[in-house]
Amino acid sequence: MGKLFVAQQQHSPYDVVSWHGNYAPYKYDLANFMVINSVSFDHADPSIFTVLTCPSVKPGVAIADFVIFPPRWGVSDHTFRPPYYHRNCMSEFMGLVYGSYEAKEGGFRPGGASLHSMMTPHGPDVECFQKATNAQLNPQRVADG
Repeated sequence: MGKLFVAQQQHSPYDVVSWHGNYAPYKYDLANFMVINSVSFDHADPSIFTVLTCPSVKPGVAIADFVIFPPRWGVSDHTFRPPYYHRNCMSEFMGLVYGSYEAKEGGFRPGGASLHSMMTPHGPDVECFQKATNAQLNPQRVADG
């Protein structure tokens, strides 16, 4: 609506005061997460990278999905390998802990994050699109380093 919302608070939203029901603090070493990936054709839906989901009252729609894009092999034939342009039926918050993100190699660094509101189209930048469109589809490591 042409305005920027700003809010300041004296604490982090991650400061846990109390929990109700089944919600409990959880610590998991994401380096131990076994990634699933496509080994035939086409880019698999990003939901395969979901580590933890906070469900909502509406079936199939989460309040938040915690997703990891760890180092892995890209081997799909006849396809565009990076994450494709898409929209979500829920908001998507993405942060990069370490390494590189293949859809925005130069513009998304560790410690960075992005928020894509519900039904907002988003995807790889122009450089990533051009590189992926013209690349030979040999097996390659993705997101190393």
